[in-house]
Amino acid sequence: MAIPPDVRADAEIALAEFCKQNSSEAVADQSRYEYEILENHALLVERRAGFLSHLEWTTVPVAKFRYSPAKLVWSLYWPDTNERWHRLSNSKAAKDIRTLLAAVKSDTSGVFWE
Repeated sequence: MAIPPDVRADAEIALAEFCKQNSSEAVADQSRYEYEILENHALLVERRAGFLSHLEWTTVPVAKFRYSPAKLVWSLYWPDTNERWHRLSNSKAAKDIRTLLAAVKSDTSGVFWE
């Protein structure tokens, strides 16, 4: 089931703010955060310039936010090294995606940041 338009619009604003605040202008030609919103989830990724060619960019998944229309909440997931997604056990579902973005930014476990 798709994310309701008002929830999607709010998530886009929050994700765009997060990406802007956490992507340095000084290294934007080398690394930056981006997002995409699909049918029932939003994906936060880090885009990096290729090692051998700065014209080829790689995409590294950082976090996934799944929306539950039945419960009206977002849940937070982290990727393992095989890009399988796991729910973050110490983070409760939240109505506002900003709560989960704050959990990503303040992560001390290392599941979101290398």
